[in-house]
Formats: sequence, C-alpha cells, structure tokens
Amino acid sequence: MARSYGGSSLATAMAPLAGEIAEDRASLLEIMRRLDIPVRHYKVYAGQVAERVARLKSNGRLVRRSPLSPLLELEALRLGVEGKTAGWQALRELADREERLDAHLLDDLLERARRQQSTLEELRRRQVTAALQET
Repeated sequence: MARSYGGSSLATAMAPLAGEIAEDRASLLEIMRRLDIPVRHYKVYAGQVAERVARLKSNGRLVRRSPLSPLLELEALRLGVEGKTAGWQALRELADREERLDAHLLDDLLERARRQQSTLEELRRRQVTAALQET
C-alpha cells in the first residue's frame, strides 16, 4: 500500500508500517530458524498469488481503483496484523519454557503489533470518511 498510493497521505502513513512489517517478517524467519522450522516456499508463493488475484476483482473501474479499495486493503491488513499479534502471543507464552525463544524480543514484537493495530484502525476510520465522500 505504501508503494501503491505513492505521494498520498495514506502512503506517507503506511511507509513506517511497511518497514516495521518487513522487520517483523525477518524476526519471524529468525525465530523459525532457531526452532528448526523450515520455510515452506510454496506457501509464500501461494500468498503472493492470492494477493495479486484479489486485485483483479471487478469494481466497475478499469483504469483506477475504486474509492473503497484502500478501505478494503486496510481492513485486510488489520486482520493480518491481528493474526500476527496472536502468533506473537502464542510464542510469548511458550518462551517461558523454551530457551530458544527470546521473551524480551517477543514482548517488543507484541507491543509493536498492538501499535500497528491502533495505527491501522485510525487509518481505516479516516478512509471510511474518504470513501463515503467519493462514492
């Protein structure tokens, strides 16, 4: 979204989140490595394909996005961050018994995910107003 809406206030607000989400992914990959959990590349590719297919939806606009597109994308991203938060929480609960997990790192990841949820909710609320004015 930070790239797709380049130059807009939404893109400006999304840029720091995009960086944090990339850092979160790197943290997840490191945690998986420590736990000897292999990366299933076919799942990564399937997720990328699904994301691109979702962009092909019919919205009555051939050249540009529907006014509702950013709202739907923010809602999907918010759901993803909620899922990530649940994953960090589950790992945090295991960290007290599993020495390969860093409890402090997981606390930081949980706090950041909660901040991301809050930011995305605020952006979503703003987008509701913008989408309703355009439709």
